Amino acid sequence: MIKHQHQMEGINSRMDGMQAAILSAKLPHILDWTEKRIANAALYNKCLQGIKEICLPAVRPESKHTYHLYVIRAERRDELANYLGAKGIETFVHYPKILPNLPAYHYLGHTPTDFPVANRLEAEILSLPIYPELSEEMIQQVADTIKALYRK
Repeated sequence: MIKHQHQMEGINSRMDGMQAAILSAKLPHILDWTEKRIANAALYNKCLQGIKEICLPAVRPESKHTYHLYVIRAERRDELANYLGAKGIETFVHYPKILPNLPAYHYLGHTPTDFPVANRLEAEILSLPIYPELSEEMIQQVADTIKALYRK
């Protein structure tokens, strides 16, 4: 089976005992970790502002984002991901295919023109490192490296 090429629809909503035990140990820390992620995202936003080749995540008014992921939209996304990787900065494309483009949904007969925005974004999204222990220096290094690529 090829990752991200789901052949059929399905769900897995079970949690085993080991997952429950790990979750129970982590749960008391969730609010602190979330606040640290929010602070890290704010620093990313500050450090990355003004780079015209990327689009930063937006938060709707009267909302609070937990930043489970920090996903930017980037011109030349794959080049950026490879460039960051070569500099030791791991990135990821968490959702590389929109649902209508997966084999499991080919039977619906959709074409790229049915979802033009989603199809465009599929090639632009990139998750930058974000976790509670990320330091200001690490975030600045990621930002400086992104700026260096787009200055070429």
